[in-house]
Amino acid sequence: MKLTTFAKYLSFTMAKKFNSRNKIKKNRQSTYSVTTDSELLAFLLINVKDKSRNKIKAMLTHRQFKVGETVTTQYNHLLKKGDKVTVSWDGAFKKESYEGVKIIFEDDDIIVINKRSGLLSIGSEKEKRQTAYRIITHHIQQENPVARLFVIHRLDREASGLMVFAKNKQAQVNLKDSWQETFSKNLYLAVTEGTIEKDEDTISSFLNESKALIVYSGNNPKMGKKAITHFNVVKKNEFFTLLESTQETERKHQIRVHLKSIGHPIIGDKKYDAKKNPLNRTALHLRRINFIHPSSDQKMEFETKVPEDFLKIFRHKFYES
Repeated sequence: MKLTTFAKYLSFTMAKKFNSRNKIKKNRQSTYSVTTDSELLAFLLINVKDKSRNKIKAMLTHRQFKVGETVTTQYNHLLKKGDKVTVSWDGAFKKESYEGVKIIFEDDDIIVINKRSGLLSIGSEKEKRQTAYRIITHHIQQENPVARLFVIHRLDREASGLMVFAKNKQAQVNLKDSWQETFSKNLYLAVTEGTIEKDEDTISSFLNESKALIVYSGNNPKMGKKAITHFNVVKKNEFFTLLESTQETERKHQIRVHLKSIGHPIIGDKKYDAKKNPLNRTALHLRRINFIHPSSDQKMEFETKVPEDFLKIFRHKFYES
């Protein structure tokens, strides 16, 4: 073998070994079981050997610890017996990213997401399009290939915002049992066409769905299910109104139909007669969600920021076409 050829061979072999060693070192993790209630830092000082208090605090700041499936940076995070604490030895846990869905919170029983407008929340077996349900099912099956996801509530395809799913059947049963106590606190945001004169109001009517899957609002109790929507105005100008809304009842397309019924359809909501679409989406967003945790019975509340595009039309001049 010529010297130059041998040198190239030796260089290639050493590089291969070096890369192999690097691959082995990547993504090293350790998981610890919590046996008694304690604060996270106290637990880590006992269980993570050869690391000083300052080093552990630095690792917390760099997002190297998970409690369950959630990365935490809080040294005083309260741990409960049965929790799992995972450490990433090679840097921060990577944020998992899925198109159309952002995971807000996850533990052994539930998963909370923020869904974008235009993505189906749950489809049928015949539905070929991507759904939030399928995305999150894929996510939990990364760890457990036979894991199942259980539906608690739905969010219109045209709407964006928060959703909660259960990760086991008992969690689903418990969540659904308590859902009626909490869903009326869920807060929606909408931007409507035109200026709503009243700063707050309640809309009450009976909703009925046609064979064409369009929901209509009426006053005949024999022709639909009663629906009650409350709203208060946050911002308005001569073209649009931004409002917050809650529901005493949970009917299909309720907020969309009720706002149409008072002559102010949600912008971008072509199905319910919107004529304008300055944001290229239906401007309905579930901003805040409330529920009772199915295992701990703790009251849970998650809230997103006001979507930036909802605010921008009040900062820039939009003219009627």
